[in-house]
Amino acid sequence: MNTLFVINRSWHDSVWLFEQLAFACPGDAILLVEDAVLALQSPVNLGSFSAKCAAMKIAVYALADDCLLRGIDSQYDSIQMIDYPGYVKLVTQHAKQVAW
Repeated sequence: MNTLFVINRSWHDSVWLFEQLAFACPGDAILLVEDAVLALQSPVNLGSFSAKCAAMKIAVYALADDCLLRGIDSQYDSIQMIDYPGYVKLVTQHAKQVAW
């Protein structure tokens, strides 16, 4: 059963972005929305997080509109940028969703 983890808070407040990986399984996906896209501004932490996700076979997405609103560059090899129709598609492709 694949799960979509939708994360909407900035990870600068805590280490919860890494902690949530303890709940994820291969085939799951993580979607960064709202202030969670601010994680893309920290290349060191993002690299570590992306490497862990890749090793666990977890896809990571970010909502492009939220990146644009926060002035964040959307050119990341390890993060797939999606639009709102892509968000809906992710929801329908996963058996359950967990919001953080």
